[in-house]
Formats: sequence, structure tokens, C-alpha cells
Amino acid sequence: MRVIFFGDSLTKGVDGASYLRILVQRVAAEPRLHTDGLELVNAGVGGDTVVNLLARLHADVVARKPDAVVIFVGVNDCTTLLLRRSLPRPRSLLTMAYFWRRKGLRRPVTPERFERDLRTLVAELRRQTGAQVALCTPATMGESLSARSWRLLGRYADAARRVAADTGCELLDVHVAFRQAIAALPPAPPPRWSPAQALRVWRVRRAASDFEALAKARGLRLTYDGVHLTAAGAVLAADVIWPWLAALGERGGATSN
Repeated sequence: MRVIFFGDSLTKGVDGASYLRILVQRVAAEPRLHTDGLELVNAGVGGDTVVNLLARLHADVVARKPDAVVIFVGVNDCTTLLLRRSLPRPRSLLTMAYFWRRKGLRRPVTPERFERDLRTLVAELRRQTGAQVALCTPATMGESLSARSWRLLGRYADAARRVAADTGCELLDVHVAFRQAIAALPPAPPPRWSPAQALRVWRVRRAASDFEALAKARGLRLTYDGVHLTAAGAVLAADVIWPWLAALGERGGATSN
């Protein structure tokens, strides 16, 4: 049974920890799942929105003939709208240029557009593959439940919930799990921005490898930059998906990739 994980950098798993790698390890550790072949395929591309998933649907999903597809997208969609609201900051302009040039987005992906395209994506998946479809809500933007970015991301999570309910897809509510985890976190000690600490953070960022150290330096626990996952965040996302995946493997026979 082939399960394709279709999403953005959180699925690709090269920035920070990988929830999909954890799932692969769990499948390998369960003889009842991997004996007959449960294959997990990574179809994540950094920076993708639901618009980009639609554009590469055939090449990256349909052509691989999946038995099931997990759609995990929404953070970049939300980012495009946040960027428009924060213009004309120089960094926002640079990131908007990235979405324009690299992702072909001429306008933000609003929650309404996100929901509409997500419905189209589910319909096309079913029409072209007959695969079972599971929808993940977007995980998090930052670790403050009162932040504007978190409140806005909640609208994208609500859109995914509506699509799942209306189409009969399995809902994997990663957003709720992160909300509960963030609410339960003890207060983080404020980062100490001495010259020595600033130099250490700069070196960590240059190395682009010690994501856990970078998260700690920034006072974060589940992500290292507000979006990309630490080890704890990856386990949290995997824990939401695992019961559905395990049940799928038990029903349909189960090789891990």
C-alpha cells in the first residue's frame, strides 16, 4: 500500500526535524505493518501552497498511483496574506518576491482561496486516483496563541476542517494538537541577547544544522523559527497522524520507504 505525503517544507523535512521520518521509523518497528508493504512516499516541496500542490498533482501524486494521500499544507498560504499586510517592510518584500518568482503566485492565498483550491485538490485526487484522502490542518505559526499570525492561521485550519467534513476525508487536526501543546508549555526564559549570545546564534544560523540550539536561543520549543519543527514538534505532528496511518496499514496490508 502506497501512501503519499503531499505538502510543503514540513513534509520535505530538510528544515528542522521531520515528522515523516518518525512515521517511517514507526512503520519499520511494527511487523504487522511493514511485512506486506506500507510504503510512505515523501512528496513535500519547500514553500508550496495549495496552488502549487494543484500544479504538480499529476507528476508527483497521480503518476505514482497512490492508495492513500495525506495533504499537509497551509502555512505558506497564510504567510502570503501576512506578507501583504506587513508591506512595505524590506524583508516582506523579499519574501513576496520569492513567492512571485519561485512559486508563481501573483496574489495572496486567502483563506477563501485556500478552501476553494483544497476542495478542487480533493476532488481531482479522487477522480484521478481513487485514493483515500486525509487532510491535515496547518500546524503553527509561532508559539503565542495571542499573536496575529496564529489567529490568522486558525482561519486556514477551519477551512481544512470544513473541506474534510463536506467531502468525507479523514481529518488529522495537527493545529489543535499544537494549540493544546502551546497552551501547556511553561513560560520560556527570555533569550539573553548579549554580544556573545548574538554571535553564537549567528554561527548557528550560518551552520544551518543545529536547529535545536537555534530554537533554544530564540526561546522556542516546538519550532526553531515559528514554523519549522524541532524534534518535539515533529513528534507532536507524527502522533496526530500515526493512529490513522497504523489503522490504514492494518486494513490494507502493510514496506516502508
